[in-house]
Amino acid sequence: MGPAVVLNPGTAGIGIIHALSRGNVEIVTVGRKWPPLLGRFSRFPKRHVVYDPRRGESLVGRLLALADELDGRGVLFPAIDVDLEQLVTHREALAARYHVPVAPHIGLEIFDKSWHYELAARTGVPTPRHVVFAGGESPDVGGFRFPLIVKPAARTAASGGRAFRLRVLRDRGELERALVEIGSEHAGRRFQLAEDIPGEPDQLYTIGSYSNRDGRVLRSYTGRKLSQHPYTHGDASVAESIRAPDVVVRHARVLLEEARFHGISQVEFKHDARDGLYKLLEINGRSWSWIKLPAVSGVNLPLIQYYDLTGDPRLAEALAAEQDDGKFFVRDQLVRLNDLPAERRRIEEMGRQKTLVPAVFYDGELRLKLAYHVASALMRWRGGEPV
Repeated sequence: MGPAVVLNPGTAGIGIIHALSRGNVEIVTVGRKWPPLLGRFSRFPKRHVVYDPRRGESLVGRLLALADELDGRGVLFPAIDVDLEQLVTHREALAARYHVPVAPHIGLEIFDKSWHYELAARTGVPTPRHVVFAGGESPDVGGFRFPLIVKPAARTAASGGRAFRLRVLRDRGELERALVEIGSEHAGRRFQLAEDIPGEPDQLYTIGSYSNRDGRVLRSYTGRKLSQHPYTHGDASVAESIRAPDVVVRHARVLLEEARFHGISQVEFKHDARDGLYKLLEINGRSWSWIKLPAVSGVNLPLIQYYDLTGDPRLAEALAAEQDDGKFFVRDQLVRLNDLPAERRRIEEMGRQKTLVPAVFYDGELRLKLAYHVASALMRWRGGEPV
């Protein structure tokens, strides 16, 4: 039985490592040489392998070379979109040596927001009002309610790179200026323009699932954000395990099984109080930044994926485990960046009701804890991105 191979483990990757460690699975990490990612300092991986893009080395090339050194066929765990894109693009070569949890018939469309919404239209899942347009065009937004969100339909290398994540447009003037800029800087590239659903972050529900090779959902987790950074549209700074409305769970299953998705996914919905509907925001085709919370809450999606792909008999027990909603997650770096008294009060209140699951810290991970504090200090000093 081969190892679990966790790719470029930052915060999400640490969550995957800690989830897998609960099943005594052999873990190997593969990550860029510099700057080192936090997963390199975890005590759980048996081996840390690096590649150096500055010397022309690539993730896929290192994985193919590593395969000759492994005992058995490894299971790949992407932690960020750029790595998932590499697995999709090079699936055929990698699949000869690894279990690659991607669906070849979906391919790079998994990153395409317009594909997500077309899938929702076929299955009757509500979405925000939206339109897709190419840079240089003037989309028809008659009947749309401001504010609006504009974002690239996809941010893959094949679609033109990352560009920007999203922009909130509060009125028609901001929309017109954004369209001029997009037409000038991104002519011909596809973008999505959608209504921004009002409401606090605690109206954002996550259905995390594992789907097998046949595209059948084997197990799902339900949770929600409580806060995020940036506060209006961002990554979870605080989240909790909670039972989501049944309709949201059904919507997620319908979407994934209609698509015949394979692997770990996060399907995110937001409740729209104006009409009472839970509307699809996006389908994330990999483990997300707070994947550690489901694992500690009893729904260990990384272990379920590993057990399923390797034929491990422990799969049945992992699938049968009940979800424990007495846990909540805090990513303290994002809390510091938000610097919101209300968010800190929410954490204190949650701490009286539920057990805290920190994003990075874990029992016995002293070396990781030290590395995290050093990286956090450097991040604050340089004003850079969270680690």
